[in-house]
Formats: sequence, structure tokens, C-alpha cells
Amino acid sequence: MNSEHFSRLERIFHLAPIQDLLSGAEIKVENKKATYKLNISKSFFHAANALHGAIYFKLLDDSAYFAAASIEETYFLLTKSYTIHFKRPVEVDALTAVGELISESEGEITCRSRITNNAGKIVAEGEGIFVRSKKLLAEQLSFANASS
Repeated sequence: MNSEHFSRLERIFHLAPIQDLLSGAEIKVENKKATYKLNISKSFFHAANALHGAIYFKLLDDSAYFAAASIEETYFLLTKSYTIHFKRPVEVDALTAVGELISESEGEITCRSRITNNAGKIVAEGEGIFVRSKKLLAEQLSFANASS
């Protein structure tokens, strides 16, 4: 795998329309690993004044997804399943999610990810299974290259 592939994946991450809702998000893709950083504001809270579970999932799934995508240069991947274990609530904070590849078979790529807060405490962790879609990654990458 090469750094050009990782840079393209990072551009795909930033060009996804959902990223417009999460200003300031950062991702770094490496071989079999991805690190996603996000500053949490009150706009991400549920009614009980703490981080909504959808944001936990976004951080965990994306960091694991891009760790998996780091080894796949032909097909766009899809999340087949993802299991989350919530550890503690989050208020305004800076979070870092790190996804790492656990295993790879012909049909599935399994990754785990973990979110830590600014104090280094684990706030959530999980594991996901990713599968190759029929969509060629080159289609997404050509869009990312044209937009950069």
C-alpha cells in the first residue's frame, strides 16, 4: 500500500456530505490503521446533555472502516456489522478514535476501534466487519482527485 492511496481515502472522508455537519474533523490513514479526531461541542448532544450515540458510532465506524480500506485498492467497502461498547458519557471534549485491522479473509475484513478522550480515558470501543461492494473504488477516487 502506498501513501497516495491513503491520501485519496482521506480526501474521500472529507468530501462525504455528512462531514459538513462535523466541522474540524481530521483523519489520518495508514497501513491497517486510521486515526479520527473530533472536537465535541454541545451541538452533538442528546437531550440529557451528553454526546449522542450516533457520534460515537461515526467515530468508531469511520476509524475502523478506513483502517480496512487502507488495504483495499479495488472495491469500495461497506460496513456489514459493527458492535459498540459504551464506557462513559462525553461532554465537551476532544476525542480520538483509532481503528486497527484485526484479520482479513477473502470475503471480510475485521477491525477494532477505540475512542479516547482528552484525558486518555476510553469512552467507547467496538469491532466491525467490512465487506467489498460491487462499486469500484476508482470511481470514488476519481471524484476525490477531481475535487482536490
